Formats: sequence, C-alpha cells, structure tokens
Amino acid sequence: MNASRLLLLSMALSPAVLLGQKHDELVSIQRDVAQLEDQVKQIQKALDDKTAALTALLQQSLDSHNKDAAAMAALQRDLDQKLAEQQTKLVAPVATLGSKVDEMSGDLRSVAANVAELVRHMNALDEKIKDMSDAVRSINAPAQPPPKADAAGGTAQQVQEGPPPGWSAELSYQNAYRDFQVKKDDLAIEELAQYVKYAPQSENAPNAQYYIGMIYYRGDDYENATKAFDAVLEKFPANSKTPEAQYMKACSLMKAKHKTDAGKEFKAFIAKYPDSPRVKDAHVYLQELGLEPIRRRKE
Repeated sequence: MNASRLLLLSMALSPAVLLGQKHDELVSIQRDVAQLEDQVKQIQKALDDKTAALTALLQQSLDSHNKDAAAMAALQRDLDQKLAEQQTKLVAPVATLGSKVDEMSGDLRSVAANVAELVRHMNALDEKIKDMSDAVRSINAPAQPPPKADAAGGTAQQVQEGPPPGWSAELSYQNAYRDFQVKKDDLAIEELAQYVKYAPQSENAPNAQYYIGMIYYRGDDYENATKAFDAVLEKFPANSKTPEAQYMKACSLMKAKHKTDAGKEFKAFIAKYPDSPRVKDAHVYLQELGLEPIRRRKE
C-alpha cells in the first residue's frame, strides 16, 4: 500500500521536476548565448579598430606616394626645362662653330687648289724658261756643215743636240695633240716624233709616243704601229700608257698576222695587268687565234 502511494507521488512530481530542469538549461543556454554575443561584439570591435588603423595607414601611404609623385614630376619638369635652356644656349654656338669649320674647310680647299695651280704654273714657267734657254743656245751655236750623202744616195742623219730655234715643248705638244684628234696624221706624227725627240723626259712624252702608234694603227700600218707601241714599253716602262701600249702592240701583231707573237703579248698583258678592263677582250682575241679554249657558260 505504501509502495503504491510512493509510485503515485513520484508520477505526480515528475513533470514539475522535469520542467524545472528544462528551465535551468534554458537559462544556462541564454547565458551562454549572451556571452557569445558579447564575444562577437568584442571581436567585431577589435576588427573594426584594426580595419580603421589599416585604412589610416593606407591613406597615409597613398598621400605620401602622391606627394613623392608630385615632387618627382616637379623635378622632371625642372630638369627638362634646364636641359632645354642648356640646349638652346649650346645650339647657336655649335651651329656657329660648324659654320666656321665649313668655311675654314672651304678656305683650305681653295688654298690647296691655288697652290696646285701655282705649282702647275711654276712647272710650265720652268719648261718655258728651259725652252727659251735651249732656243738661245741653238741661236748662238755655230752653223753645222751640210750633211754628207751616204752610199745609197741619201744623207747621213744629222745629230742635233737641241731643238730648233723658238721651239716650245708645251706649244708643240698642244699642236700635235690637236692635229692627232682631227686626224691630220702626217702633220701630227711629225710633231709627236719631234716632241718625243726634244722632250723625252717630259710628262707628255709617253702619251706622244703612244699617239704615234695609234696613228699607224688607224692607218693600217701595223708593222710600224707595233714598233711605236714597243717604244712606249722600252722608253717608258712605268707609265699610265704602258698597259694600253702593250695591249695595242698585241693587237697590232695580230692584225699583222704574227699569230704567235700576238699570243705571247696578249698572255703577257693578262698576266701583268689582270685587273685591266682590256683583259676580257684579250681572252676573246686569244680564243680567235686558237691559243685559248673557248669557255662555255655554266648552265
């Protein structure tokens, strides 16, 4: 009986006990939530403070950067301005100096040309003085006896030490070259031969001897042309006309039907003057003479 009462009493009290326990748990949870909210607020506040601090530092950095950029821009402008001023100050003096240098160069060229012209005139004057001296010696020289006839009825060659009275080397060469150009061959060859005889050491002597050969060559007298060109090689071996004289000697021999001698001269010319523009023609003539194989073009 007592047991039944206890059971009934416990059953009656259980909901109240359970309700009390739930209330305590709810209070505890609310308290925990309140603490958690407080912690979240503290964390949020700390985060806001740090964000504000970082924002402030960033703003300071941006301000400093902008100030530095402005300072650099101002420095660059100042530097550009100073460079422009220096350039403006230097351009005019440099231009003036360049103009003066150009003027001095022109003056030096003019002086050099004048000196060269003066030297040329002095050389011409020396030659004229020599011609006058030779003419005076010729006038003052005693008369030569008449030449004697040789066994063939001719006259022995008279040895004359100087040119005829009044003879001028410069004028003689000018006349001879003019007659050579207009093809007055008989007169030109006489004047050229006289020039070579009386002025063998002059600058134009090799040219005169070469033109003698050319007169014979264009007159189809290839034997005498060969001798005249050979005289250039013998008397004036180191001269600007020497290569051309050797080439024309070979051509004269070829025209005179001296095939072997012509071939030797062409080959000697090619060996001695390989850079001459005449070398190509020399090879062609050797092929025509049958002394060099015909070169076929490469496909």
